[in-house]
Amino acid sequence: MFTEEIYIYALGSLLCSFLISAYLVPTVKDVGHSKRLMDTPNNRSSHTKSTASLGGIAFFITFLFSFCITDQFDTSNISISILPGVTILFFMGLKDDLVGLGSKIKFIGQIIACLILLNHTSFEIQNFHVFFGVFNMPVWVNTPLSLLIMIAIINAYNLIDGIDGLAASISTLGLTCFAICFFWTGDYLLALTAVTMIGALLGFLLFNLSESNKIFMGDTGSLVIGFLIALMSIRLLAFDHELNMFPFHHRYIPTLMVIIILIPIYDVVRVFTIRILQKRNPFSADRFHVHHIMIDKLQWSHRRTAFTISCLNFLIITCSFVFILGDLGLIPLLIFLSIIIFFITLTLNKWSAEIELKKDAKT
Repeated sequence: MFTEEIYIYALGSLLCSFLISAYLVPTVKDVGHSKRLMDTPNNRSSHTKSTASLGGIAFFITFLFSFCITDQFDTSNISISILPGVTILFFMGLKDDLVGLGSKIKFIGQIIACLILLNHTSFEIQNFHVFFGVFNMPVWVNTPLSLLIMIAIINAYNLIDGIDGLAASISTLGLTCFAICFFWTGDYLLALTAVTMIGALLGFLLFNLSESNKIFMGDTGSLVIGFLIALMSIRLLAFDHELNMFPFHHRYIPTLMVIIILIPIYDVVRVFTIRILQKRNPFSADRFHVHHIMIDKLQWSHRRTAFTISCLNFLIITCSFVFILGDLGLIPLLIFLSIIIFFITLTLNKWSAEIELKKDAKT
């Protein structure tokens, strides 16, 4: 299929997935209301009234739709490895949203889903493209490292789903970047899958940001999206013969992967570090996430907070692409990212300290 036809195909997939999602999401919301499948607020919640969850059901159905029409592009036969993993995480998320699921069971399920995927040679990381001098990796290093990366990404996108619009917006930006990369390399199956999920997320955002028709994606959605972004990250690192198709040197690939997922990964690493230093379970609930601090300190709405964080993510990605496409070198890019992270951390720590001081003054 010619390049022009692929882009028309992608546009059609985007439109169809958007319409499917826009139709399914309110249907799921109505079922949730009628069956009382609601997310009830607690002391950690950012919402104040019971809201329908399970919006991720629309993602899973849209994903299945995409695979039905893009199977012709599966030249490496990777569908057989992707479908089981997505299905496992979907049903785990569904059970967690309905009746709850222990963190150990969720962790084991994530490991099984990831190992099924990593068994395919297309997701085998041979090297880090001379990044930090790493040229070749044995299997006993490759598989555990890939598994660690995937688990971290899945949980990062699961945990960032704390306010309206944030997880969907950040995921849309990430999937857009992956779609561009896979179109560059001719991996049309994953490119069209990314485009399809973008359409599903945009259809979901119409209702997630609504005041009267609000619905959450729940773990049903965040685990599926997190898994898809994780597998695309590993696939990006596993590129070998496609390297000459990138418009930049392949040494930038690991950095590019980190840039795409930087905001969710930064947030989860920061929160886990705080909890560990406080001698608490890293998976325990609190309001130390970036979005929680912005809402609590600045009294911003969910929309404004999600928009600000998404704009910051877009700025980081855009500036980093300028560095990479201009071949300005890894060191200036890493310095730029370090400065951004330093100022974000400094600002958040200041806000957190002020919040604690206010709490102490009230008590």
